[in-house]
Parts: sequence; structure tokens; C-alpha cells
Amino acid sequence: MSTLPHFATPDRRRLLGGLALALCAPALAHAALRPGEPQPWLDYEARLRGRLGDAGGGRFQAGTAEALLAETNAVRHAAGRGELQWSAQLALAARAHAADLAARGYVEHLSPEGFDPSHRLSLLSRRLLASTSENIAVRTGGAPPTASDLMGVWRKSRPHWTGLMLPTHTHAAFGVVQAGRRTIAVGLYARPDGTLAQPAPFRLEDEADLVRAVASARPELRDFELTDPISERRMAGPWPTGEDFALPRGVYQLRPHRPVPGGTQILWGPIFVRL
Repeated sequence: MSTLPHFATPDRRRLLGGLALALCAPALAHAALRPGEPQPWLDYEARLRGRLGDAGGGRFQAGTAEALLAETNAVRHAAGRGELQWSAQLALAARAHAADLAARGYVEHLSPEGFDPSHRLSLLSRRLLASTSENIAVRTGGAPPTASDLMGVWRKSRPHWTGLMLPTHTHAAFGVVQAGRRTIAVGLYARPDGTLAQPAPFRLEDEADLVRAVASARPELRDFELTDPISERRMAGPWPTGEDFALPRGVYQLRPHRPVPGGTQILWGPIFVRL
């Protein structure tokens, strides 16, 4: 029986692995994503939505995923950490990535195209303001692993355990896929910073739809900017909440600004394309 853990932080420029992936699986050559080109994002979003429907050719193990949350909260409670709540928005990205790993036979936080965990969350979750960290575990052969078995994989890796136990996390979700003799588990952890008033369209046809999504968000937002989702470079704005604007064709990430004591916090919002 083989086991393979993997871990990623929310920082898109710094992916840390619990074990060197080259020692465990063939390395992937990541295609460079070109800033501003919508088609790769359209293709990947469609791929992820498809994996939610077909489990990558395997079967989703919803019971094991729910049990992983209980296992996580048990170990966090024993260590004096706060309990995590299940997030349906995180679950979309966790399930889609587990299914994509099963479908394409790789084990990495970055997709072969170069998309990372927070990209997946920002593509599939259309209201949540958050970034995320990710754990991956794989078990092959023998009886299908229990949630305790999968937690045991992460327990043996300090980076995995550190991410799972971070006191700042408040929410989590897990996606588990059984594909033949292989079980793949993906865990996502986050501290959401708020929600939009309504879902932001992925294919933006009218900028007013994005204005309405930002208006009446909770907590209240002061203004927002749009950045490139790869480099995080500002592409447009900031605009006061409720102000109209126009965008050229491209790919953008919503980055709302929230007033905090002594300054402004820049949040992570959905990614969208303007065609």
C-alpha cells in the first residue's frame, strides 16, 4: 500500500510540499498561463464543473469527506484549536480537484496548466471572499481507506499537520474520490473574509452585474480593484462600491477593499472573464 501526502499554502508564489513530489510521482511540466487570455480560464472552469459531475471516472466518497471534518475537529480540539465549520464553497473546489487528479492521473496542487488551489476556489465559488490552503493524500491498494487512515497520512507530514492545525482557519471541506484501487483526498482550509451580495458572473457580459454583486456585501466594502489572477498586478480601479465602469476583454480577479483599524485590507474575490 502506498501513501502520498501533499500540502499547499495560500501564497500563490510559494507552494510548499510535505514531500518532494519528484520522489513520489513524475514531475509535471506546467504550461505558462498568459496574462489576459480568457480561453485557458474558460477551458479550466468547464473542466472543473465537469469533474463535479463525473468524479473523474471514479466515485465521490461523501461519507469519508464528512468524516474527515470530524477527525480534523477532534485533533484540533485536543490541541486547543478552534473547531472548523464545513464550507460548501470550499467543497466545490476540493471535490473538483480530487476528481481532476483521478481523471488525469497526477498528484499536484498545480494543474498541468498551472492553476493553483486559490484559482480553483475563485473560479467555482462566486460569492466567497477568501483564499485557501490545500492538503492532498493518496492511498493505493488494499481496502478503501477510512477518514482516520487518510488523516494518518497527513499526520506524518509536518507541513500537512501545520496547515491543518492553523489557529486562523475557521472553515474546511474535503473531496474524496475512489478510482479503482486508488483513493484521493483533497482538503481545503480557509478563514472567509465575507460574502458578496449575489454571485459574481464568471462570464461577465455587463459590468453592472459585478457592481450589484459587490454592493451590500457582508462585511461592508469601501471600494475594490481588479487584478491579474496570475501576477496579482492591478489591472483596473480602485472604484468606490457602486460606481459604474467599463472593462476591455481579459481575465480579472475581484479584490475588494475592507476598512480595518489603521488601514485597509485587500480581500480575495472571484475570478471572471470579460469577453
